[in-house]
Amino acid sequence: MNRFAKLALAPAIALALLAAPVAAAFAQTLKPVAVVSIASVEENLADVGYITRIAGQEDVGKTAMLFGNALTAGIDKKRPIGMYVVPQAGDFHAVAFVPVSNLKLLLEVHQEQVGEPEDVGGNILKIGTDRTAYVKEVGGWAFVAESKEHLSNLPQDPAALLGDLPKSYNVAGRVLMQNIPDELRRLAIDEMKLGMERFFDARPPQPGLDREQTEKLAKSYIDQVEKFLSEADEITFGVGIDAAGKKTFVDISVAAREGTDLARQMARQDGIKSQFAGFLLPEASVTLNLASIMGQEEVAQVREMMKAAREQSAKHIDDDPNLPAEKREAAKKVVGQLIDVAEQTLSAGKVDGGAALVLLPKSISFVAGGYVADGAAMEKAIKDLVDLGKNEPNFPEVKFNVGSHGGVALHSLSHAIPESEAEARELLGEKLQVTIGTGQTSFFVSVGKDSEALLKKVIDKNAAEADKPVPPMQLNVSLLPILKFYSSVDDNPLVASLVSSLEQEGNDKLIITSTAGPRSTTTRIEVQEGLVRVIGDAVKMFKEQLNQLQ
Repeated sequence: MNRFAKLALAPAIALALLAAPVAAAFAQTLKPVAVVSIASVEENLADVGYITRIAGQEDVGKTAMLFGNALTAGIDKKRPIGMYVVPQAGDFHAVAFVPVSNLKLLLEVHQEQVGEPEDVGGNILKIGTDRTAYVKEVGGWAFVAESKEHLSNLPQDPAALLGDLPKSYNVAGRVLMQNIPDELRRLAIDEMKLGMERFFDARPPQPGLDREQTEKLAKSYIDQVEKFLSEADEITFGVGIDAAGKKTFVDISVAAREGTDLARQMARQDGIKSQFAGFLLPEASVTLNLASIMGQEEVAQVREMMKAAREQSAKHIDDDPNLPAEKREAAKKVVGQLIDVAEQTLSAGKVDGGAALVLLPKSISFVAGGYVADGAAMEKAIKDLVDLGKNEPNFPEVKFNVGSHGGVALHSLSHAIPESEAEARELLGEKLQVTIGTGQTSFFVSVGKDSEALLKKVIDKNAAEADKPVPPMQLNVSLLPILKFYSSVDDNPLVASLVSSLEQEGNDKLIITSTAGPRSTTTRIEVQEGLVRVIGDAVKMFKEQLNQLQ
């Protein structure tokens, strides 16, 4: 790694030095194609102190803050650091900018890494030992570039290029898609197509895979990427620490150009409602809810995928040596029925469903389900599948219409768990219990000791929260019930201590959420404070155990 990366000036200098030409660009423009933002030194050091404190490493944080303040001497600690990338003269180049209160002091602090500055005229200094860079101070900003020619026509207020990034994130980057030259977009697409052709030419034929169908799907994917590159406006990646909100997060955002298909696709997800929000059980260890609306183009792509799946599944059945010849047509029929339901469901242009994993001491339960276009057809396919396999050895016991709940017909499946599988019997019971639910436009599967009760709870909650506005996607993982479950099957004192800590602190979730706006979508990965605290506690305990063994 370049030695500049080891010190506080590294984010500015290293980004400039390492931003080598990416590819040839054939249009000249001063509009940046990308910007990188680093929040103020003051804010970042405060957040480092917060993270190290809740992780139980407060001394490490104090040391980091002490050295951080010393190594950033000469930098204005209240303003952000940044970089912008522009295409010019047939190439890309990057210019980093650092707010300075005393540039001379900053360079002196890092003299071992940057060497003795050399005045090359025009108020420009040449720095560096192994590699060189050029620095020019203008209006309280030190601009750093790989060539002194790039230090002309500098912006008076470079922080304005960063927009809201410094206030929203500790570190962030934004690609301004519409400022990328058309020729470079074309080059990227051509390279993808060439790579795909080389892949298929070099890959020998695969059993059960139709090359023509596979190439058609791959081409469709390339077309989607090409359309995305032309219709996307901005792509943002940001990492933030929110001490007040007791969380750390990562955002990935995409904004579309006004009036494009991509913008309309995003707008369809804004304010979407779900009929299956009942999967978001508060006591569950893991919950998932998905809801989205597809456009005609997406539906057409799904139909192509279903067509390929139908053909390939039929070929797999014909080539399966373990399946008797007299059962192959029946197997194709059942698979065809299931694909018909899937295709009909997806052709409706609506995805709505979810799942939940419930972990209790020495107990595992799981439930999943969602919207299907024709629940009766789904039930018929399941019955035909049972008829096909009921005479097979060890086939599970299946009972249809054992009850109903909330307009959903309930069916049961059970299969004895061998006595030799003691751990599985402890967690699931002597028999694996599965409850299947089929409604007019719904399908559910629940597994566990009390699978029927869990499914009924979800059905009731779905009804109570029908038409609830939801994000297009949300995944919640709660650490406390997972650790409690683990403690019930493994008497580990380290885990027991972590459980005790979490019961007092709370805030133990990992949350992944996708939200939509009129022409944007953002996926956030959020880590709550309690999760960071537990990780820090686990590291400390692990170190203590290692020390005891030595």
